[in-house]
Amino acid sequence: MDESIHDRGDFIVVAAVYCEADVQEQVVEGLLDCGFDPARDEFKSSMAMRGNPAAQELRHRLQSILRDCKIGLAVCPISERAILATHISTLLSSVDVTPETPIAAIYLDEGMKRTNAKMPRSATVTYGCDSKLVAGIQLADCAAHLVSTMLLDELGIISKTVPASSVYDGQEGEIELAWTLWASIRYALSGRKPVGEIDEYGLPEPLMNPFGLVVSDRCSDAVKAAAEKRLGTVWIGCIH
Repeated sequence: MDESIHDRGDFIVVAAVYCEADVQEQVVEGLLDCGFDPARDEFKSSMAMRGNPAAQELRHRLQSILRDCKIGLAVCPISERAILATHISTLLSSVDVTPETPIAAIYLDEGMKRTNAKMPRSATVTYGCDSKLVAGIQLADCAAHLVSTMLLDELGIISKTVPASSVYDGQEGEIELAWTLWASIRYALSGRKPVGEIDEYGLPEPLMNPFGLVVSDRCSDAVKAAAEKRLGTVWIGCIH
């Protein structure tokens, strides 16, 4: 788990990346393939991306790994930074995991303070992890940053576009960066329960509950609305 803090929007996004397989080797392999030394280097969302193709490729590699994971999210105001573990506890008690695959281990980045919040009984909890040693935390850093960018866009604080051809081959024009980020991880954000309307054939539309989402009551109304719009449900149907 890792967090992304944004003063401009007065919010923190905590990303809990759930993986049934060990992703340590995948992250290390990605670092090596992009020219980084895993013993010394790591992915940080604060890395300069412009003019840095190695960092851009590493971010792309981590996004690809995230597609095979699930992402639970907690959103709170910056004033609650000291109690992030409390929100994490609430999040982990509600994530959409199956009884056959309970949470077995939890790794929290070294910036997260320990509290008395109860964690799942099935799990071994490790606080203060070095993300170079527990490489999965780098995935959580990436996920938290992607979601934060989506929320900043929804709040109108940033507005960035990318060439549409980066998503759709041959298409001209620009497309919202936040939309492309959501599209890249939407299956990871999705839970198992359909929440859409039933069509004329008796089938639910492909609108799903989130894998896990907790929004603090102390968030501003604007942040609450942005989180609900962007993250409250997940469309997994056709987007082309």
